[in-house]
Amino acid sequence: MAKTETPNTNPDYELKAVVDIGSTSIRMVVAQIHPDGTFQTLDTLNQSVAIGSDSFTRGSIARSTIEDCVKVMRSFSMVLKEYNIDLRSGVRAVATSAVREARNRDEFLDRIYMATDINVEVIEGAEVNRLTFLGIRPLLKTNASLRSGNLLVFEVGGGSTEFLGLEDGRVEFAHTYRMGAFRLRENMDAQLGSEARRLELLKMEIDVGVRQCRDAVAQESGKHVLLLMGGEARTAANVLHKERGKGSLSALKVVELARLAEKVLGMDVEKVARKYHLPFKDAQTLGTALLAYVRLAEVFGLKKVHVCDVTLRDGLLAEAALGTAWTEDFVEQILNSVREVGRRYQLDEAHAECVKGNALAIFHAMQNEHRLGYRYEVILTVAALLHDVGVFIGTSSHHKHAKYIIEYSDLFGLGEEDVALTALVARYHRGAVPRGSHPGYDSLSREQRLVVNKLAAMLRAADALDRSHTQAIRGVKVVLGEGQVILEAERPGEYAAEKRALVSKGKMFEQVYGRTVALRAKRR
Repeated sequence: MAKTETPNTNPDYELKAVVDIGSTSIRMVVAQIHPDGTFQTLDTLNQSVAIGSDSFTRGSIARSTIEDCVKVMRSFSMVLKEYNIDLRSGVRAVATSAVREARNRDEFLDRIYMATDINVEVIEGAEVNRLTFLGIRPLLKTNASLRSGNLLVFEVGGGSTEFLGLEDGRVEFAHTYRMGAFRLRENMDAQLGSEARRLELLKMEIDVGVRQCRDAVAQESGKHVLLLMGGEARTAANVLHKERGKGSLSALKVVELARLAEKVLGMDVEKVARKYHLPFKDAQTLGTALLAYVRLAEVFGLKKVHVCDVTLRDGLLAEAALGTAWTEDFVEQILNSVREVGRRYQLDEAHAECVKGNALAIFHAMQNEHRLGYRYEVILTVAALLHDVGVFIGTSSHHKHAKYIIEYSDLFGLGEEDVALTALVARYHRGAVPRGSHPGYDSLSREQRLVVNKLAAMLRAADALDRSHTQAIRGVKVVLGEGQVILEAERPGEYAAEKRALVSKGKMFEQVYGRTVALRAKRR
């Protein structure tokens, strides 16, 4: 039970709470957030709900289920008031795939907010993967076996599977697949035929998702370590390692995990719930999730897997402790993933890095003009690194191909809006200037359009500085004059191709910033 707290006046910590609304339950954690970026859990609450059952079978959340969730959230809000945590500023509540896919999700969110004053944010797979990384980062620091080599992190949730790949602690990729334990179980139960036939169909459906995961990993990447997250994986670890301590990292033999999965799938749900002390909804998904984990281990040729106690709530609390998502360390992980996408599409890396460097030089020099923060600096960086990625499809209209590839590449750490803006900035590095009729641009707000225009104008100028793809102009010096911007190359030279390109590409820069832009070589 929660304990009553007096108003927190201790400068050594701040009280915060995070709420995770999933397919089968709503969970809340209350914690002390310390100035050094650490946190200490004070209270954990968990209530079963039937959101996934509604959303994945009917496409919407039943009114009765909404009211069940309201009751849960009201009870949680009473606990938060006992801790004297402000419901609007001291709580971050998120909902994942079950709410995200519901047709009436806005009705659900509005009802929760009206009843509790708690604003629930629906997050997509990319955000879940980002929070997953934040959650497991302490594990990476303390476990050399996870930090070195190729680490694959999986969580089979109720509606989707989150897949994060790291090499030597650096994020290589992040993907989300519609292979969820609850979704799979519901599909199996809806099939006609014998139990053996339905189980065979379940295995076939799981194998489709498993092959997608396998195909996302480079063939030459070598041996892998598999780290499993999620309630079902933790239940398996507790069953197979009865002496397992909370917070520990457990190694499970795949053959033992397979036996447990087969055993659970052969039992009725009520017996599973009783035997393993699980809520009914969690018991429904246990066997399905374990079978998915077994198939994943087998497809990567592994005889053991690791299970950790890290949850989405840990990632949310880690972010609250850091105070921001956009730390330099985290942005470096984003860029590692972005460079992997570039390699996948055989990008000219030297050109991309050169354009990125010059684009950032312009961005920093023009700070007082564009007044954009660090988040947009990251978006410009990613757009610069991937602006030519569309050449993989064809040189003609490669800027449009780049937009498509960026939109569908599951860039780690970038939310849906960030990806959309990045794709448009890359799209406008050449060709026509933005128009209200262009797909994607036509749905932006005025503020978002201005962001795209400002960043694309700088990217065009930076791209022109390496028109010959020789990287002759690096670390350009930006000189702001009256009505003009001079880009000064560090070394003497003619730079005829770059000057011609800047005349053409600089038109958008003048249109956006009201300044002409010109290239000047350093005098001998």
